Amino acid sequence: MSLARRVEELLEPGGRLAGRWPRYEEREVQRRLAGDIAATIEHGGVLLAEAPTGVGKSLAYLLPAVLTALATERRVVIATCTRSLQDQLYERDLPALLESLDVRLPCVRLKGKQNYVCPRALELTDGRGAEEDEVLGELRRWAASDEEGDLDRFVPADAEAMRRVRGRVGTDPAACTIVTCRRGRECFWVRARRLAAQARIVVVNHALLALSGAVDGLLPDFDVLIVDEAHRLEGVLLAQLEKSVSRNRIEETLRLLGTGRRGGTGLLARLKGYALPLLERERAGEAGAGLERLAARVGAAREDADRFFAAVEPQGERHAIYGARERYRSALELLGRDLEPLEAMLTHCRQFARALHLLAEEVGGQDAGTAGEDLAGELEEVSGRFALLGADLDALSDAADPGWVYWRTAGARGVELHGAPVTVGDHARRLVIGRGQAAVLTSATLSAGGDFSFVGERLGLGEEHGMPYQTVSYPSPFPLERQMRVFVYEGGPDEAAAVSELVAALAQAVRRNQLVLFTAHERLRRARERLLGLLPADRVLLAQEWDGPAGLLAERFRLERGAVLLGVQSLWEGVDFPGEALEILVVAKLPFSVPDDPLVEARGERLRERGLDPFQHDAVPEAVLRFRQGVGRLIRRTDDRGVLIVCDPRLVAASYRRPFLAALPVPPERLRDPVALAGAAARFLEAGRSPVEHP
Repeated sequence: MSLARRVEELLEPGGRLAGRWPRYEEREVQRRLAGDIAATIEHGGVLLAEAPTGVGKSLAYLLPAVLTALATERRVVIATCTRSLQDQLYERDLPALLESLDVRLPCVRLKGKQNYVCPRALELTDGRGAEEDEVLGELRRWAASDEEGDLDRFVPADAEAMRRVRGRVGTDPAACTIVTCRRGRECFWVRARRLAAQARIVVVNHALLALSGAVDGLLPDFDVLIVDEAHRLEGVLLAQLEKSVSRNRIEETLRLLGTGRRGGTGLLARLKGYALPLLERERAGEAGAGLERLAARVGAAREDADRFFAAVEPQGERHAIYGARERYRSALELLGRDLEPLEAMLTHCRQFARALHLLAEEVGGQDAGTAGEDLAGELEEVSGRFALLGADLDALSDAADPGWVYWRTAGARGVELHGAPVTVGDHARRLVIGRGQAAVLTSATLSAGGDFSFVGERLGLGEEHGMPYQTVSYPSPFPLERQMRVFVYEGGPDEAAAVSELVAALAQAVRRNQLVLFTAHERLRRARERLLGLLPADRVLLAQEWDGPAGLLAERFRLERGAVLLGVQSLWEGVDFPGEALEILVVAKLPFSVPDDPLVEARGERLRERGLDPFQHDAVPEAVLRFRQGVGRLIRRTDDRGVLIVCDPRLVAASYRRPFLAALPVPPERLRDPVALAGAAARFLEAGRSPVEHP
């Protein structure tokens, strides 16, 4: 019997899972999805499977994955974008499925290094204040008995203090290696990798999957790859490949060395106090002089860093919020003919890296026990940081790779240099998707107007790239045409003012949670200022970044009723607001990328070289996918009911409107009066207080 048929039988009403899977529902669409995934796993190839919310994607791919791992020697890697979904699969869904099937299978959750406690860092880290001291004490007690050392599983009494401490106690993803750390037996990250090498199913996140293509041994070889939330894979790959150098990065690296004064907490001070007494008198004198030279170089490096960033600072006008951003195409365009500031910084990086490496060899050669080994490891680690900093600075200043785009920024964080590949397709195809015999990429949004070619091209797939793929799209299991109403609000040219008037009218008409999605921080800021004076006094107004990060605000929003949450970027996707947590979604503007974004510009140049129109072949499909993700925040369950309001007349008037309209379950109604629109929304929501019937 084929794998697909076995999967479908198990999911049928009256089948084995019907009586044993704790969240079983009869879903014909889920059986079809699971069967298509099973066929791809069995026969090989690449499948892009678009399955909307409510289909039950997790079980649809977990079941064929488990059956494959049980019946063969093939290893399956399952990748999710968010660590929360990764934890849900590993801690809830996989154990429940294995119990329902009455089988055992070695499964492992594997995250990036920085998510694991570093025993050495935890031992050496000092708290900056009483709150941090307390959370470090809690963390040390927890780490002494926890088997995984996964920082996501540690629940501190003071979450804010833990947020500040976390980066200092996690394993360093760039600098920590077997060479730099002598505590391999204690290392949670090493233990997790060892278990992954023995597992049949490995649950990872996109970030680790993306990085594993370029770092040997990060992830064990696998035969089958399943990527959930696949619409976000390209963005994660891009973030992993991007390089950046800032004044802050240089300062943080120099701060690790310290001033060298005795009694200090920096690396140089600890070398003076610990390592020098171990050396013979003559060598100790030479080493001491070397440390003084390094300490002097720290000050010189700071001065040269200031000179370098002054030389590369953008010269154009600055926006009050966004600062300045300029693209550059060569070292000449970046620095002019004076390369001395760059050469000075590269020399500092080389000298620090070499001197610390030699000190590590000398300290490691002494019979100084665990403390000496730790110090040698720390020296190698910081040496590696300087080497990587120098390599990134050299590459970004040279700007020589024709497949990359380079730009500089100046804003609240100072001057920064950035570089990223114009496309991640080659990396995605060769080092991620093409590593196994079969790959399944699934998400609620993979197509624009029914066309998968945009996502396929971005991920380097297709006949022209030597990696053909199949596509399949499934209907929503929800009666969306009865659960949603869609309006287009024409409130005038001032976006912030129009949206504010509408949101205030909605708040007066009905006490329901509203999520308002913007495409720019500046317009969100202006809308927030207006709403502070327009909303009823008893309504909660939350604004992303002003009132906290997206994750924290999402948690607060779920607990409120009648609240207004203003968001950008991360709140367009990846958040779940079921039921009364979200009943009104306001989209301020169709989510097109900024045309002068360096990556958007560079992609446009590539398309024009191929004789294609960048707007039609890049801007529109990307905006449609983002729009579909935003709309997907509204209806998350069968009994949800919601109103979508788009404050952008282009949705119904623009020549490119069709793929946007195709993303909606019902035709939109056009209204200019915010009070009339709020009344229509209130009537629809009030009428839905009784449970929504199935069609």
